[in-house]
Amino acid sequence: MSGPDFGELLGEEVPEAERERLRNVHELLVAAGPPPELSPALDEPPAVGGDTVSLLPRRRRPALLLLAAALAAAVFGGGYFAGGHRHASSAFKSIHAVQMRGTEAAPNALATIELGDADTSGNWPMLVTVQGLPQLPKGGYYELYLTRHGKIAATCGTFTVHAGTTRVRLNAPYTLKSYDGWIVTKHVRGSGESTRPILTT
Repeated sequence: MSGPDFGELLGEEVPEAERERLRNVHELLVAAGPPPELSPALDEPPAVGGDTVSLLPRRRRPALLLLAAALAAAVFGGGYFAGGHRHASSAFKSIHAVQMRGTEAAPNALATIELGDADTSGNWPMLVTVQGLPQLPKGGYYELYLTRHGKIAATCGTFTVHAGTTRVRLNAPYTLKSYDGWIVTKHVRGSGESTRPILTT
């Protein structure tokens, strides 16, 4: 009887490096072979209180060993990546969200700034989700600022974007109540637009 297909059990979502590691473990278990044959003294099932405990026939043990090894690898791999996905989505705990809209310079752009709890040093972690901003030429980047009376007052970090939705972790090591808004600007060498708002609250 042939063993289960390793690829089918593992699925297509497992990255190549992790797939290779699990395959090596699987091959080691297969190479180890089935457990030793039972001694003649243990060939008959033991009697327990008048009832018998049936044992699996020996001829099925190699296939079951392969199945158990493959299932263990699949469960471990699936659990690892499901756990990784949960971690990615639950590691950031938002306590407040701020919406941003595109200006005339990027009318289709949108963004959300999620604020986490400040740490003991006064750093405010942020998860910024951006859509609709164009990818910039090499060396170009966007910058998120806090504003006071509508003017740039403090930077919260820089980022680049890719097609679709971009999520980036930034940080605000300030007393936020001292500011009244947020803007995003773009920095492209020679453009002269480094203070022009692209997104604003």
